[in-house]
Amino acid sequence: MTDTAPQYLRPEAWFRRPAVLDRGAFVVSLAAVVGEVIHLVGDAAPAPAGGWVALVVVLAGVLVARGRAWAGLALVLTAAVVAAASGWEPITLWTIGVFTVFSVTVRGASTLAAGLLTAAVTALSEALVASFELGRPEVTLAAMTSIAGAAAGSAVLSQHRWWRSLEEQTRQAVVTREVEAERRVAEERVRIARDLHDVVGHEVAVVSMHLGLAEVGLPDGADASRRALADARVGVQSVLRETQEILTLLRASGPSADDDDRRPAPGVAALPALLDSFSGSGLDVRVQLGELPRHLDVTVDTAVYRIVQEALTNALKHGDGPVDLSVTAGVGAITIVVSNPVHEPGPDRPADRRGLGLVGMTERARSAGGDVVVSRTPDVFRVVATVTMDQRSDS
Repeated sequence: MTDTAPQYLRPEAWFRRPAVLDRGAFVVSLAAVVGEVIHLVGDAAPAPAGGWVALVVVLAGVLVARGRAWAGLALVLTAAVVAAASGWEPITLWTIGVFTVFSVTVRGASTLAAGLLTAAVTALSEALVASFELGRPEVTLAAMTSIAGAAAGSAVLSQHRWWRSLEEQTRQAVVTREVEAERRVAEERVRIARDLHDVVGHEVAVVSMHLGLAEVGLPDGADASRRALADARVGVQSVLRETQEILTLLRASGPSADDDDRRPAPGVAALPALLDSFSGSGLDVRVQLGELPRHLDVTVDTAVYRIVQEALTNALKHGDGPVDLSVTAGVGAITIVVSNPVHEPGPDRPADRRGLGLVGMTERARSAGGDVVVSRTPDVFRVVATVTMDQRSDS
């Protein structure tokens, strides 16, 4: 089954991905080291030896942090303390520490431990330069930016994991919906196969009976006609057997048949009992049943029943309030109209519920020469189905 989740969820922006931001922090840290080297080389005053040692240690820490996060972070923070102890302003080094703590937390390191450790060491490095004047803004700034770097890395990682989880849930929902749709359509096709079997069996029996009567009524000497009628009866019986084999295969490839599959197909006469069952389930159905023909074709009779059943099932599942049901007979067709108030769409309730049962209703109506039209306003969901009455129907 194809992965259709991107239809429902836009991809995560590339610049928000943890791997991209991690590499960006690494590049910024290297650029900061290079910039500090250029600054020391171009400075008129000779740099303290501790400054050069600190640069070597911080470069090693940035590189080591790519594979061993905690070891690399420890080296970067050590470099800031070494620089401060030698009397060199460590602001560049603890800034690299901020990018490094972001990098290690965006890859899954403990936010609390990494943030507190970095904040404490960077604040210490500034305090060393300021002779432990803790009130200086540089000390507070070092601590706060370190905590912010760790928190930002953790937030990016959490957001990425949430997005991945959402994508997986979407994929699962799409797969589940497709499987459910296929199951419902398969069940509907089995029911249609059963109903058509009832129709074919009835019609073949009638044809066979008429052929028998015609054969009995032939005058003496009509041997050719008698043989033709006998052959026709054999052909009719062959059609019945082949139809039975086809429908048996349909049932075998669909859901398992139960006792209900062996009963005669329900029709218009069973609508009152159907409506009572929905009323017993708590559904308020306001019914308008017109004058319907007494002897409908079996396919049409069953289609009307099944469409009403599926429409009321959808209203019970998705609706919100009383259901208006109208079944009326017009010129050559029966029209079924079902409308009901609907819930306001929300994050867990899609505005469009096309599919599943509606697919079965459409197939059912088309098997009887009709169709189904579904519409929705902000407040009302409406199904209008038509089925064509066979000319053999008697009013």
